[in-house]
Amino acid sequence: MKILLVDDDPLVLELVPLMTAKLGYSDVTAVSSAERGWQLLNTDNVIYDCLLFDIVMPGMDGVELCGLTRTIASYRKTPIIMLTLMAGQSYIDRAFKAGATDYVTKPLNIVELGARLRMADEVVTARQNASVANIFSGHQPLKASHEPPFSLADEIEITGFGKLVSYASLGNYLAQLSRAGLGGSRVIAITMDQSEAIYLRGSPDEFDYAVYETADAICEAFKTRDFLAAYKGSGIFVIVIAQGTSALPHDMEREIQYLLDEKDIEYDDGSPLDINVSVGSPVIPSLNNARSAIRTCDRAIARAQNRREQKIEVSPTVNIRIVGR
Repeated sequence: MKILLVDDDPLVLELVPLMTAKLGYSDVTAVSSAERGWQLLNTDNVIYDCLLFDIVMPGMDGVELCGLTRTIASYRKTPIIMLTLMAGQSYIDRAFKAGATDYVTKPLNIVELGARLRMADEVVTARQNASVANIFSGHQPLKASHEPPFSLADEIEITGFGKLVSYASLGNYLAQLSRAGLGGSRVIAITMDQSEAIYLRGSPDEFDYAVYETADAICEAFKTRDFLAAYKGSGIFVIVIAQGTSALPHDMEREIQYLLDEKDIEYDDGSPLDINVSVGSPVIPSLNNARSAIRTCDRAIARAQNRREQKIEVSPTVNIRIVGR
């Protein structure tokens, strides 16, 4: 695994390659400025598999470098691990919203760094062996991005929304809030109630389109709130709402549903592509340990699924004919 380390501290530039070598990762390029790192990332000579960025640096900082890196197609999914002395929530929020995958506080611990690098290595290996769906931003027609077999559970990368991150990054964000002892956030989940029917009825492009439009409605509904969100797959979104941000689930459900209904979404053949959503009640993340914080997402998803089931129980029976692909 090729690693690029960007840090203005000479001691870190000397220490980290020694630590990574002990962990089995000896291919490290170390540079002392974000500007130099940006130059290397824009060359075609080497593609790095994992990026380690300090946050506070003179000139361009690590968060800005992270955001710029995500604009390069070949680095859209590359693990970016932030290395910093800063453990405050504002720094954590900025990093993950810019596209960071994970966050490690200094002084560096070889065990903690090793765990992050192994996770990054697993991501790199998995992405080399499997296809991950892509949705492109803008109003251009979506191109087919699934390789068969396309699974309903696939995580789809949704670009064009600054507060949407990968599901792994969202879990790491929650874990970092737990490590820093930062409470007060709320986690909610939103389900696309007909995701399986859309998956069976439509093409991969049409399913991508449905997910993209749902993401657009969610981001529009939450635009006045401080949040971070991810698409997990299977028609499920998970959102972390910042401390002090109000969000009543039924009010949010009505607002998102209204925005989706206004879109008048259709399949390619012109038939209606109906999307209904269910919003679960908020869950307070555990601050006992990082693992408990991540399990918060599972509890939030269960609540959204329960909300969906409750709506089905009180709704009249409707016979739906599903046409195969």
